[in-house]
Amino acid sequence: MPPQAVVAGHICLDLMPGLGGRPLDLRPGNLRVAGPVTISPGGAVSNTGLALNRLGVSTRLVALIGPDPLGGILRSALEAEGPGLSAGLVVRAGEGTSYSVILSSAETDRIVVHFPGANDDFSSAEIEPEHLRGAELLHVGYPPLMRRLCGDDGAELERIMRTAGQAGLATSLDTAEPDERIGEVDWRRLLARVLPQVDVFMPSLGEIEAMLGTPRPWDGVNPPDEARVRSLTESVLELGAGIVGLKLGRFGLYLRTAGAGRIGAIAGRLPGLDAQAWSDRELWSPIFQVPVKGTTGSGDATIAGFLAALLDRRNPVEALDLACAVGSLCVEGDDALSGIGGRDQAEARVRSTAPRPAPQVSEAWARAGSSGVLAGPGDGESTG
Repeated sequence: MPPQAVVAGHICLDLMPGLGGRPLDLRPGNLRVAGPVTISPGGAVSNTGLALNRLGVSTRLVALIGPDPLGGILRSALEAEGPGLSAGLVVRAGEGTSYSVILSSAETDRIVVHFPGANDDFSSAEIEPEHLRGAELLHVGYPPLMRRLCGDDGAELERIMRTAGQAGLATSLDTAEPDERIGEVDWRRLLARVLPQVDVFMPSLGEIEAMLGTPRPWDGVNPPDEARVRSLTESVLELGAGIVGLKLGRFGLYLRTAGAGRIGAIAGRLPGLDAQAWSDRELWSPIFQVPVKGTTGSGDATIAGFLAALLDRRNPVEALDLACAVGSLCVEGDDALSGIGGRDQAEARVRSTAPRPAPQVSEAWARAGSSGVLAGPGDGESTG
């Protein structure tokens, strides 16, 4: 059976020492005793791709690994998740498999020590026509951590997205904090080149601020400024994206969409999608407040929930509900996937009574239906 979604780009092996619930206090010369280490596949390809697979979306993974023991462990882990899930991994001679050492506790945000490895060599050549055949959507994750995809103002990344669109697939893109070792990149110019080929763009607020050079970036602790969130998202829409989901950590998920023409083109690639329901929307979804074990992969899981709903042709409010539900399941586990049991579990979370604290926004916002999602002053359905 052909895949419903293809997830390509950055993959790694995550090594997560058990640090318990105490805040991270890592000082030179100190010994911090840890518990057993959790070893699991990581990176956007694994985190989003395997979450999609658990949500019932037939998924193909495409990524580069090295001819080393870590690559073998990564391949085995994918096969344990589902037979054939490692088929799209390509071994690149002379390169090492990417890995991350993730120091995460419930009390503080995670610290990541990362080795890029073979990811730096990933290019459009890795995504073959056979990978895309029969699929409905291509999702690419973490280009700012992949040297070749950032070169020449994103020429390779644009080629990947353009090829997928020409093959009739909807396209989705996730980012990461820009890696300084990549060198000087004009991120606005790269986005202007790539985003016209991207139907769904889902960066975090911190990532898009870093790319667009926003002064005084958000600290991630205080509520984000509503006007800044709106302005940044409007800038991204002007650069060509169709649907923009801005990840705001514990402050939720903000959605802004383009007009009828751009959304109609997406609906043409996803027959049955209600273009009117998705056009000119401004929505803000609160999180589901649950006990947090770790935040590793929560943004990737949120994206998986959103894309699963999109592939089901659900409306934007339902997509935000499922996205935040899957994100909440993720943080209940120590790693990126152990908290995500499947689609029924995610749908039950949507219907649950878990609290959803309303984001701190102006009085111009109002409830959008029966869920906790709010519609903003720029929401076409609310004002039309």
